[in-house]
Amino acid sequence: MAADRSLTRRGFLASAFAAAAMCTLETRDAFALGRTPTGGKVSFRVPWQLSSIDPHDVRDPAAALFSQAIFDTLFAIDGAQMPYPTLANSLPTREGAGTVLRIREGLRTARGTALDARDVIFSIERAIARGGLPLWADLPKPAAHPAERLAVVFGTADPVKLAKSLSSPLFALVPKSFNSQKPDGTGAFRAELKPSKLTLSRNPNAARGGSFLDSIEVESAPDLKASLRQFEAERDDVGWLGLGLFGGRKGSRKFDLGTLGYVVLMIGTEAGSAGGIGAAQTLANAFGAERIGHLGLGTLPAGAGSPAWTGPKTDLLVDETATHLVEVASTLAPLLSNPGHEVSVLTVARSEIQKRRGKAALMLDLARPLLPGPLGTFVSLANAYDPVKAQELYRKPPKNLASSARQLAAGLEVGVIGEVRAQGGVIAEVNLTKNAVMDSWDLGASYRRKPGK
Repeated sequence: MAADRSLTRRGFLASAFAAAAMCTLETRDAFALGRTPTGGKVSFRVPWQLSSIDPHDVRDPAAALFSQAIFDTLFAIDGAQMPYPTLANSLPTREGAGTVLRIREGLRTARGTALDARDVIFSIERAIARGGLPLWADLPKPAAHPAERLAVVFGTADPVKLAKSLSSPLFALVPKSFNSQKPDGTGAFRAELKPSKLTLSRNPNAARGGSFLDSIEVESAPDLKASLRQFEAERDDVGWLGLGLFGGRKGSRKFDLGTLGYVVLMIGTEAGSAGGIGAAQTLANAFGAERIGHLGLGTLPAGAGSPAWTGPKTDLLVDETATHLVEVASTLAPLLSNPGHEVSVLTVARSEIQKRRGKAALMLDLARPLLPGPLGTFVSLANAYDPVKAQELYRKPPKNLASSARQLAAGLEVGVIGEVRAQGGVIAEVNLTKNAVMDSWDLGASYRRKPGK
């Protein structure tokens, strides 16, 4: 059964539907997948940069939105939280050489690059270096099999633990020649990046079956209003975060397919006594719906406490390419500021965000979910501040983890401001589909009906 699920996108989705794990926007459209319409184009815009997409970069907003449409992982997690093979031939097995993982024969990327064990090793090592360290707790360095070009050896690693870690979106398989400005994978879509524009077209080499749609065109919006303006004017098929800027578009409907990432506030060592475990979440709790509800950060609770910053006069660091985060930071800074404790927004390169992590007095960032469920969220939030601590938490997680991201963050050095959600409005012809297990969308399984159907 597990092997069958790895063969095609349609086969995978059929299994998910049979298990009632798939959720679509309209239940009446959950008809036999053999009759799912193919073809058509969808267009929309998002308030994020689209100059590069790196599935292994835990801080990449574009990857949070689109990585799973372009790349596949070696394994996936089913509804029972157990791994099954997707690009792998089977679950890892214990053999004389150690724990061996074999990938499927004939895997090719969207641009036609043949994949083998060397690409697996490259992808894993790259992912660990860019944010996947917490999930590699107690797992050994991968090594080429001495006799098989499609096999990788992982010492005496536990097969199930290895497969679970490799099911994370952060461990997507890419070729050794990978370039984030020309992203290439085995997913449902082939990606083409131009300045401020991403074009996703059906991947003829897709390992699990190509997309139902012919293409998706996404443009980078300069602010949160641009997408709503274009959707309301009937120029786009999807309205990011709403049904329109001034009024709801006629015939459209809402969609909400889950969390793509968390907007987190971090208080580093330069804050002195204003920092510490729980301090960032206490501050974040003050920014309730009445203060930041217009920023499209999911469902927010009412504010609790004061948002006044008590640390030294400082900058609030934010990634200069993350339009949405910059807009959030520009709203937060005046709320934080008070006489003698002024806070200003400072936009910096993403590399500077990485360099100042854990040190900068105030920093706003994005935390991508690493795995489904509360443990995945907990480790993801911890990883935003301290990957080594996150690794320890993954190795020995607390018992009875809370389900709320805000509650989880209360025991960390980060505070959850809100969520980046796959949420907004969509025209009647387009059906956007929820991922079977991860709290996210599945663009490869989304489709467009012909008018009148």
